[in-house]
Amino acid sequence: MKGNLNFIQILLCFVLITGIPFGSMAADKTPMPPSIKGIILGQDILPAPVPVTPPGNDGLLSGMTPGNYKMPSGWSLIKAQDFENGCGSGEYCNLSQGSINSTRPHTGSKSLGGTYSADQNSVGWHTDEGIAGSFTEIYLSFYEWIDSSALFNDEFFLARFAVNSGVFQEVLADWYWAPGFNKPSATLYIVPQGQRSERLVGKSATVPTGKWVQWEIHYRPNTPGNSNGFFRIYKDGSLFVSAENADVNSTVSMANCSVSVGGVYTKLVWMKDYPTCTVCSSSPGDGTDYCMSSKNWWGQSFSNPKCSPKDPPLPSFQRFIDDIILIKK
Repeated sequence: MKGNLNFIQILLCFVLITGIPFGSMAADKTPMPPSIKGIILGQDILPAPVPVTPPGNDGLLSGMTPGNYKMPSGWSLIKAQDFENGCGSGEYCNLSQGSINSTRPHTGSKSLGGTYSADQNSVGWHTDEGIAGSFTEIYLSFYEWIDSSALFNDEFFLARFAVNSGVFQEVLADWYWAPGFNKPSATLYIVPQGQRSERLVGKSATVPTGKWVQWEIHYRPNTPGNSNGFFRIYKDGSLFVSAENADVNSTVSMANCSVSVGGVYTKLVWMKDYPTCTVCSSSPGDGTDYCMSSKNWWGQSFSNPKCSPKDPPLPSFQRFIDDIILIKK
């Protein structure tokens, strides 16, 4: 009798833990699964998931460097560059004002850096077309330092994905048109240019200076004729700005795109009276910059701008880039 009681006690405990009714056990039947609203068992009635604005703190490589990273599931490495061993195959590290040096590394002993002192100056890292290969999504992580003396005007490239084989298309993360000359703030826009040209979305902010900042960019090109792409920019692990459910690159395939970190600073001459070009405007975007070409004013120096004193002199500044990781799936 005691043995039977022990068996019944064990059985009752099992039922309470599993939730399986006596009837199901007795009849040797599999219990019905719980009902989930919107799903009919055995039928694929759900549409493909639609991308939505991701939550903050969702960067795939946040806090990681080439010397310390974990590959996310389903992704593969294209490039990991910390500049400790120079510039890799298919990469460019000494364009314009940039060079690999030991002035201000993020980790290790080297980074890529240089000085901006004139319109069209550029410090950045760039790959050949073909390095990325084909992909459905691409992800770029890097660290950036900008001197605290830096101020902003027309455009300042943060990163770029581009194809130029047969048809041109690029997608930029671009600090754009500060509100007045020589300001600490600007708007970080997502900007397709080429077959698809539009400023998709932007966020105004003080441009981070005087410290190392990690930027991560997650880009999924749209399929031709559809608005199903996205372009997400993360700052220090948190979502900063994103374009979702977007036509990012029109019908252009972004396979084999080149990838750039950093890039050009533009300080243009804005005039009210083109083509005479004698009356200066009051801020970037006011009037026209057409006089740049007609008068060949490209490359004006920060210290001696054409429209000074209305457009006052600007201090030069340094920019450094380090610990780049580029992955795809």
